Amino acid sequence: MLLIDKKEPFCAVIEIILPKTKSKDIIPLWAGEHKTPPSHSYGPYIRDCVLIHVCLSGKGVLYNERGAHRVSAGELFVIREGETTTYTADKDDPWHYLWIAFIGERARDFDSAPDACAAPRGFAERLAELVRSGVRSPDIYTSMVYELMHLILPEDEQPSDKLSEVRRYVKYNYMKDISAGDIAKDFGFDRSHLYRIFKERYGTGIKAYITEVRMAHARGLLLLGHRVSDTAYMVGFHDEFNFSKAYKKHFGYAPRSAPWEQFRFFGRTQRRNGKMPCAKPTGDFVFKSARIFANGDL
Repeated sequence: MLLIDKKEPFCAVIEIILPKTKSKDIIPLWAGEHKTPPSHSYGPYIRDCVLIHVCLSGKGVLYNERGAHRVSAGELFVIREGETTTYTADKDDPWHYLWIAFIGERARDFDSAPDACAAPRGFAERLAELVRSGVRSPDIYTSMVYELMHLILPEDEQPSDKLSEVRRYVKYNYMKDISAGDIAKDFGFDRSHLYRIFKERYGTGIKAYITEVRMAHARGLLLLGHRVSDTAYMVGFHDEFNFSKAYKKHFGYAPRSAPWEQFRFFGRTQRRNGKMPCAKPTGDFVFKSARIFANGDL
């Protein structure tokens, strides 16, 4: 369900209520965008989910039990489940932000996230494109949450901890030709022993973790418009066929099938009716995705 509030052009709101998903680890609930008026404030309020805001422009302050956290363009802030928060836009330069809300068994991982930090490069732009285009696939938003999980959550172990080193190695070398067996050998583990202790600590085996990291980055690259063949090599696969097979197994659909195919179909239908295949632009928003779909560039 796409909700658009246009009572005040300056503070236009777009919010997408997402359909249910079978996933238990991360369950996205809704995503949206708000260009707030000066001094606009929300709270104090207690959430029953994790809510992450990414600031596109302007600035504001998040208040929680740990104090005040100033946030400006290019940064994000995290609201955890069960904590009391208030967030307020600057009176002179009010923020314009996006958000994504979710629950699930791994939502609590964000308890260790920083209250505010720099957003991953390109993350805000990709989230904005999804929201403004009315994309409702929960799998896409789930992959973006996993991307944040890998990029902003701190390592909770000491640098000397070998498991922490293994995890960090995968995060920064996923694009290379790495395997669970090679990693076990390089770090002095028996492969089966590494699988067992890695799963005990992180809830997944080392091979599955490598795939998880690769797929999170692949999803982001595809949303940025990279070709499937190029994406395959950029996340450590030797060929497009094996990448597509792994991608479909991980997400449930082929990389060429979603979201691009649904956009192509939706775009053709809307063009026949003389409409744009996305939410109508509001305020000063520039809907890059709308121009792409309307021109048939996908």
